[in-house]
Amino acid sequence: MRVHRGNRMSATPFPRNRAALAAAPAADAPPARPRTPLLRSAADLTPSLFDQVVCAIGLILLWDALLSVMMSAPSQRFILRAGGAPESSGDTIKQLIFAGLYATALLRIVMLHGVRAFRYLSIPMALMVVLAIASSQWSHDPSLTIRRSVALVGTTIFGLYVGLSYGEVALARLIHRAVFVLAVLSALLAIGLPSYGLMPAEQGSQWRGVFSHKNGLGDAMAFGLTAGLFVLRSRPVTDTMALVWRLGTFAIMAGCLAMSGSATALIVAMAGMTLVMLVTHRQDAGSLALELYGGTMVIMLAAIFALLNLESITGLLGRDITLTGRTLIWDFALRMIGQQPVLGYGFSAFWSGLDAPGALFWRTSGRFDIHAHNGFIQTTLDVGLLGLGLFLVAYVIYLSRIARIVPVDRSGAARWHIVFAMMLLLGNVAESSLLIQNGLLWFLFTAFQTRLAKTVHAHALTPRPAAGRRPKLQNGIPVAESRS
Repeated sequence: MRVHRGNRMSATPFPRNRAALAAAPAADAPPARPRTPLLRSAADLTPSLFDQVVCAIGLILLWDALLSVMMSAPSQRFILRAGGAPESSGDTIKQLIFAGLYATALLRIVMLHGVRAFRYLSIPMALMVVLAIASSQWSHDPSLTIRRSVALVGTTIFGLYVGLSYGEVALARLIHRAVFVLAVLSALLAIGLPSYGLMPAEQGSQWRGVFSHKNGLGDAMAFGLTAGLFVLRSRPVTDTMALVWRLGTFAIMAGCLAMSGSATALIVAMAGMTLVMLVTHRQDAGSLALELYGGTMVIMLAAIFALLNLESITGLLGRDITLTGRTLIWDFALRMIGQQPVLGYGFSAFWSGLDAPGALFWRTSGRFDIHAHNGFIQTTLDVGLLGLGLFLVAYVIYLSRIARIVPVDRSGAARWHIVFAMMLLLGNVAESSLLIQNGLLWFLFTAFQTRLAKTVHAHALTPRPAAGRRPKLQNGIPVAESRS
């Protein structure tokens, strides 16, 4: 029937009962947008040119590349001071560069996203930073702990900035491009200026390129190869020349990885690229779960086989049964953790100085290592089991969000988080790359946590369609259905 509204006529049917009245949409209200799978545009989110330049520069700096070459002579890159840290005449300059980078990131966050953007920061990770600052109260070198804690705050802010600015595929593409630039520069330096680009002769003369150590070059190439393969699988290239170019970048990075002689990086690269092939093979959640389960079982069986044949495997990798002395460090570190298990020895202070707790290892073993060669052990030394527990909580939250988003992600971009979660663990088995100021993995973990938290938040705000019904679309836009 028709309802008179003054001198105007409305064709809107009047509801027959109170229940229909409550269910009827308002005449001037826009139709509710149904919950839809994540769109490709979100995964390919790319910031302005200025932000792209800032992010690329920051990514290269956090890999500890270029500055280590520019600010030290070849003979100085492995000299240890009495304080137990690598000597570098450019420390002040590096601090100013990083301070400018982090200040720019903070300013851009406030300008583009507002203070509310900090809600996307992982709470357990933020508490780890607070704990690192508070650990100056029981650190044997409080001033060092405070300085490096401030740098850790800046690293976290920069990770938040990048996570807000880039989608998953776009950030993987940025990593691949940045690593390719570093690979080219490293190859040129190793070939053209071997006094800079090679490790010392007594350490094997492997390539280190624009990095301070061969492991840095290897780790970067592992991430670049994995990220590049994910981009190639997620966004296939149809142009022949573009495909040839992409394969050429892979060849250069693989060559640098091989010349670095880093066994850990080789394992991480192989595992990462294998996992990329698994998670991008199919697009349905059921097959993904099956493949991940199968992959986990294969990894577990491989780990058992490796433990039973450890001596033979380490021999093939050019290592001894102690993994180049790492097991000696782990044994010492675990015994020291037993003395101060809850809060640790203070952030970044365990190995700093001749009077540091870690100096006992130097005197008894004759080895001058300045970290535990395991990210989880080093984190426990720094901020105790409390800090390690906070990391585990953050990691479990990260995995739970991955499990929530992957089934509704039509673009496949969320599967990159699965790959990174695995690489984060593998990268900290034989190296200390977790809770580190100006550290790449802490920055990336913050960035990907932020991106995933923002994705989950946006998905939660999108209203669901009625159960069992598909919304009626008109020109791709949901519209309200007429009621009789």
